[in-house]
Amino acid sequence: MVKIKPAGFWLKLTALSAFLLVVVFFQGVFAGGLDVAEACELGAGQPYDHEYRSQNAHEQLQLFPLTTKCNAEYDLVPPWTNPALAILAILTVSFFGAMLVSLFIRIRGRVPG
Repeated sequence: MVKIKPAGFWLKLTALSAFLLVVVFFQGVFAGGLDVAEACELGAGQPYDHEYRSQNAHEQLQLFPLTTKCNAEYDLVPPWTNPALAILAILTVSFFGAMLVSLFIRIRGRVPG
């Protein structure tokens, strides 16, 4: 017989992956700080292209993929951020599903009939 992990185990993994998802998301959202022009020119050493950013403003407002571009070639959001967001979202949903399955199996085992 296969030993099923308890629901608490899956709940802890769900909480951990959801916490990491939020941390990575906020790290990506605030990669440019409050003043993107200053972050580009002083922090990253890249020229700030106001015209490019105004033409592509819709990209800066989307939730996924995260992007904060200084110009057409340089993005302040680290390249690992969006893949990490995708993987953590999948893990969070998977762990939550495993928790529900574990609860269902445990409840089903206790109810006669």
